[in-house]
Amino acid sequence: MLYTKNDPVGLDKPIQRLQEYLHGKLLALWGIDTSQYQAYGRCYRNQTEDGYIPEVYIGGNEYKEVYVDDTVTALSFFGLSGHTKVDGAGYADVHLIFFVNVQALKNVPHRGDEEVRRDVQRLIAPGKFGFSLNGVELWIDNVFREYSGARRSQGIKFRDMHPFHCFRLNMKLSYNIFNC
Repeated sequence: MLYTKNDPVGLDKPIQRLQEYLHGKLLALWGIDTSQYQAYGRCYRNQTEDGYIPEVYIGGNEYKEVYVDDTVTALSFFGLSGHTKVDGAGYADVHLIFFVNVQALKNVPHRGDEEVRRDVQRLIAPGKFGFSLNGVELWIDNVFREYSGARRSQGIKFRDMHPFHCFRLNMKLSYNIFNC
């Protein structure tokens, strides 16, 4: 399912363009239908008793946490890494986090996490929609460094263990603030 804004503006506009592009390309590449891939736009870094968590706005003053969902094959969302700069042009540090069921996406005799990451990197690497890929983060603590509430007081809410895999792509977004 592709979750988009009706009329995105500012940095949400290029984020949504990349979100829609990746959703279509990855559905075809991975051979899954839209019900198996939840693609969210920009999430919010909302504070709870346990720290900050990633949530998407679903309407009616309601938010939904975005973490691994074992009922789907893939889930992704965008986040901001705190810095945006405006000097005639806009620049933002953006990250894209994926949760995937590797086993459902890659029919290989080993853990196909590298293959899944390569699929996404190849689609972003050419510099689509003003994004440039800066790096990839692995391991839950690195992936969720801005979201300390992901490590709830009861223990880690999820693990990066087969068949599930979590990774993060760090990107720089350059956009024209006057055309968004």
